[in-house]
Amino acid sequence: MRCTEKKPRGVIALITVLIVMAVLLSIGVTISSIGQDEIVLSGVVQDGENAFAVADACVEEGLERFKTNGAYAGGSFQLDGGNCLITVTNLGGNDRLVHGEGSYAREIRMIDANVTLKFNTAANAKKVTINSWAEAN
Repeated sequence: MRCTEKKPRGVIALITVLIVMAVLLSIGVTISSIGQDEIVLSGVVQDGENAFAVADACVEEGLERFKTNGAYAGGSFQLDGGNCLITVTNLGGNDRLVHGEGSYAREIRMIDANVTLKFNTAANAKKVTINSWAEAN
């Protein structure tokens, strides 16, 4: 007499499907976390660009203020949702270094502009010549 033992059918297929599903799930979780990191990084980049724009506008505002007050020494104010800090350093004669610091969210960018002022009789800067304009560290 032969003893026939029934072998379970599909066990290998079931195990294979479970392994494939686990691998696909881990790939999906990894892609999701990478996507989340990219969203955070894009926000940081955008905040940095906004801070740079505020710093740029900050220096431009400082140059405009020279036109009404040749002795303008800087100040701080809010600008386009960010904060602006202007400092002016007298480099001798009519040369000035205008340093603009723009902050937006948690990002800070700085711009330095080396300018020469030409004054009128009312001691206002009649003309502002920009010698250099660069992002500072």
